[in-house]
Parts: sequence; structure tokens; C-alpha cells
Amino acid sequence: MQQNSRRHFIQTLAAASLTGLASPVFSQSPLPTWTHAADEAYWVEIKKQFTVPANRIMMNAANLCPSPNVVRERMIEYTNAIKRDVSFQYRAVFAGLRKKSLSMLAAFVGAAETELGITRNTSESNGMIAHGLDLKAGDEVIIWEQNHYSNREVWQSQARRLGFTVVKVSLPANPTSIQQLLDPFEKAITPKTKLITFSHISNLSGLVLPAKEICRMAQAKGIMTLVDGAQSLGMTNINVHDMGCTFYSASTHKWLMGPFENGVLYIHKDYFTRIWPTIIGGGWHEANIVDEHLCVLGQRNETSPAALPDILTFHQAVGRKNIEQRVVQLNTHLKAQLQKHVPQVQFVTPLAPEFSGGITIITLPGKDPAKGYDAHYTQYGIAAAPSGGIRLSPHIYNTLADVDDVVNAIQALAK
Repeated sequence: MQQNSRRHFIQTLAAASLTGLASPVFSQSPLPTWTHAADEAYWVEIKKQFTVPANRIMMNAANLCPSPNVVRERMIEYTNAIKRDVSFQYRAVFAGLRKKSLSMLAAFVGAAETELGITRNTSESNGMIAHGLDLKAGDEVIIWEQNHYSNREVWQSQARRLGFTVVKVSLPANPTSIQQLLDPFEKAITPKTKLITFSHISNLSGLVLPAKEICRMAQAKGIMTLVDGAQSLGMTNINVHDMGCTFYSASTHKWLMGPFENGVLYIHKDYFTRIWPTIIGGGWHEANIVDEHLCVLGQRNETSPAALPDILTFHQAVGRKNIEQRVVQLNTHLKAQLQKHVPQVQFVTPLAPEFSGGITIITLPGKDPAKGYDAHYTQYGIAAAPSGGIRLSPHIYNTLADVDDVVNAIQALAK
């Protein structure tokens, strides 16, 4: 980067920290104009916003997503800049960009800025709540047995340390009503229950829970709730105030398709004083803002949270509802084509769209899921996951033709 260009870039960053980021310039190809959900040509153009090799199909959004080119290039731009000037003076620019990211992220999830913090991932956010709450012998915490490891084992570890009790709830694999998913939580409540925590969407089955109904039921009984939104943020429209949860955790590298090493931690303002900080880095101070009080974690990649506005703007440009409907369309098509062309396939995930989110997990009788998932990649270039079977989680960078290619691969592997 030439000196004049470098000076201009620094001036641009400094201006952004004070006045807000300008609208990003989308790379490679212009963002197409929205037509309607059934226009496959529109989604083919959206796929061009991502740099995925032609011989690869990414269907692992439940674990890690590629980012659109605008985010990828922003990260390169910021990383190159900070590696040239690591001074405190220059890095102060990124503190301003972090504030911009917090403001936009809070609006995106329906929280106040003071209620939101940026961690490093969902696991860290879950751990901050589990380790930060004052629980004691005699207290009870209700968890869903399908919670992610970071929202299951952490509570059992803390229970052994502090003496409280963990109560596991089982749910029907193929529910026919919301009430069937709500009743087991309500029946597990006792006068000792302090918290209910559950994955909004299970990474183990793809089952979607009625988060709002569970949170409102708990709220009416004076019970706190922690919703693990790792599989819902970016896939569905989230408003934590409307949901009624006490705490919400998520990551930006999954369905949000954002930069790596960013987690979301929401704490309702009335419960802020209930959480003790578990990591205190340089510059920490007592504060009534979640990010300043709980998320001062020491040295970290400052360029990563600075790129969050670009992915949030991307979501708004495509349309959050359009994204959700597209993910449902892709999964519905996937299930229908599998039923038609691979009748022996068994679904771990409910077939009903309202209960299955963006994840479809299948098994093939007599076939090892781990070997099947590996063959998907080595033979057909399909990125999936071995999670309770073969887990497929398509996103907006996939087309219906991609889904058909995946079905063809499964058909071949099923023989």
C-alpha cells in the first residue's frame, strides 16, 4: 500500500469511528435487485457474492459459513492495516469501530446497546452466564438434553462445583404441536428452579423449540432463561425483548455468515447485576454496560468485530425474512427430493418446516454416518457434518441445483 493510500485509509477509518461506517461496496458482482422468493435466478446471483470453488458445495452452516466477499475483503483490509501500525494511537480507531458494531448488532437482535456484549463465540457467552451466576446447593437448573455441549456440560460441571442440581428434559422427536414441546419444561419446574436453558434449534437433531413460549412461561414464574441461539441468529429474525429471554448467546460465524471469533451475549437490563465477570483483562472497570463489564477479555483480534457492520448491512440488503424463507425452501426441497429419490433414507430432523429450522439430519440404514460424511467431501466436494447422522445445513449461498447435486450424491452413497 503506498503512503498516500495508507494515509487515506487511516483517515477513512478514523472518520468511520466518529461518524459511522459508510455503506459497503459489494465485491465481484453487484447485489441483485430483489424480485420474489421463487426467482431462482436471484439466488444464483446471490451465490456470486461468495467465493466458493466451483467444485465445492458448502452445506455446513450449522458449524461454519463462508462470508460474502464484502466481509472477506473488509477483514483483509483491516488486518493489513493494523499489521502495519500496531500503536495504541492507531488501534484506538478500532475501539470506535467496535462501538459501531455493538450499536448495529443490538438493533439487529432487538436489544439495548447497554445489554449486549461481543464475546469470542457462543461457548464463551454460555460460559459467562454459567460461571457468572451465584447458584448454590438446593437450586435447580433445567436443561434440554439436546443442548449443545457448551450449554450442557458447563452446567453439570458447575453443579459438581457448587452443589446445585441439573434437571434434563426430553422432548418428542416429531412433535405435532408447540404444546408438546412446552409441557415437558413446565412439568420439570419446581419451587427450586432458578434457570431454564435450551438451544433454540438443536445442532443434534435440527428440532426448533418455541423459544418465546418457553421464555414467557418461565418469566411468569420468576425463572431466568438462557437461549442458545447459535443455530438461529442469522437464519431467523431474532428480537430478544419480544422473545422474553433473560440471556441470549450466539456466534457470528454460523448462519450470520460474519467474521470469525465473535460471539453475542445479551443480558436483560434487570439481571445485569446477577452476573459476575469471569475474565478480567487489561483496562477492565466496573460498568453498567455488558460489553465493558464482562467482555474485556485481553488481547484479541480487533479487526474481527470491526467487520460486523458489513455482514449486518448485507443481511438487511437481502432481507432477513427473505433469508429465512430461502433457508426453509432449500431444506423443504432437500427433504422432498430425498424422499423421492432415496426412499430408504431416515430423517432425524422433523419433516415439518415449522419444527426443523435450517438443519436436515439423515441416516442411511447399514451405513456409517462418519464414513458417509467424509465421502461426501472427498468424492463429491460437499461439506457436511457427522452429527447424529449426516447433517446438511444449506444457506443462501446454495442453489436448488446444489441441493439436487447433494441428493444425487446421497443416492450414490446409499447403494
